Amino acid sequence: MRGREFSGFDVDTLTEAVSPPSLDVLRSAARSRRRRSVATVAAALVALAGLAAVPLVTGADRPDPVVPADPSPTQGDTLTLTGPDSGVDVDLSEDSCVARFTYTGDRGRTWSDWDAARFQGSRCTANVATGTPSGRNEVAVLGERSYLVSDAGTLHLSTDFGRTWRDANSAIVAVPAFPATARPVFCGFGCRPLSEPLAVDPASGTVYRLTAKAPSWRPLYSLYPATDGSIWAAYQLGSTSGVTLARSADGGATWTAREVGDDVSVAAVVGLDDREGYALINPPTTASGGLRLLHTTDGAKTWTDVGVDLPWTWDLTVGSDGSLLAISTGEGDEPDRLARLLVSRDDGKHFTVAREYGPSVGAASVAPGYAWLYGRDGSTGEPDHILVTTDATTWSRFALKP
Repeated sequence: MRGREFSGFDVDTLTEAVSPPSLDVLRSAARSRRRRSVATVAAALVALAGLAAVPLVTGADRPDPVVPADPSPTQGDTLTLTGPDSGVDVDLSEDSCVARFTYTGDRGRTWSDWDAARFQGSRCTANVATGTPSGRNEVAVLGERSYLVSDAGTLHLSTDFGRTWRDANSAIVAVPAFPATARPVFCGFGCRPLSEPLAVDPASGTVYRLTAKAPSWRPLYSLYPATDGSIWAAYQLGSTSGVTLARSADGGATWTAREVGDDVSVAAVVGLDDREGYALINPPTTASGGLRLLHTTDGAKTWTDVGVDLPWTWDLTVGSDGSLLAISTGEGDEPDRLARLLVSRDDGKHFTVAREYGPSVGAASVAPGYAWLYGRDGSTGEPDHILVTTDATTWSRFALKP
């Protein structure tokens, strides 16, 4: 979800704007793709509503079936920045359960070929052939070279830029705590297809999961790795069944956890270090105002309301200077609506608009330390670049797959 300040509104308009939207509405907007599919978003929300805490996959490897090659896409669906100069774009086929990946290490000047990294869902394809598709693949980019795909519930992992795939259950390494060289995987909006924290060794692509007891019976909803190595997470089941906010300072071996009501929902959680963090909370439907920002300075033991409303806000991250960066797109689905980057430099008490740019799209627009806005120079209607910032002051251009 995303945030901003409003100015120049009349009272009626402002009242309507700050009414807290349901989490399903926020999630639908946040998960909408550059090429939107209403049926796809509805299916994803149904699946998320019934999400249960399950292990990260069972099932044996299967060879990919031989299928006719689909035409290569011109643009992907979801961009993930994996570093200041690198990123992975993903294309999900609507009708044949194919996931394609393209990688850049030079700010989008060159991209790998779509068909060099391709996953064909065997379970999904079998169902498509009978006319009863089981749903599209779900994909998570874990790092530069490590990708996770759910093929109708069976997870597959690649650690070589999507060239080869293994059964994730046997490929993911179980450890009592994440190694110091491994980076916890940032995720949000339900974290699917992840159901638990994961970490990746950037050098080898090796993926780790924890054997330690989880801090909540609820499934993982959001995870944010702070710059000092601490891990901040939110656990949630359903939209108003309560939230567990948790922090680990020892690689996931132990956690400090706090329950935050039974009639609220969480949009995002971020951490500055092992003591200070923030959580963006959707208040009860009976409450007035927009999303609320909670703050902790004692490692998630206690949380206080900062006192700011952030209507229609999501994609919260921490900038390189410790500022809070949030993306806001506003209400509605107009194709020419612009997105805004909001920044707070006073511990979340006030947010100001740092930049407005467009078009507004719902794909993920932040990573730990980065925020970006989509833009287009041509007349195709599709974004062809992003503007990236780490501090809401300096910006750099990153070209999308042409």
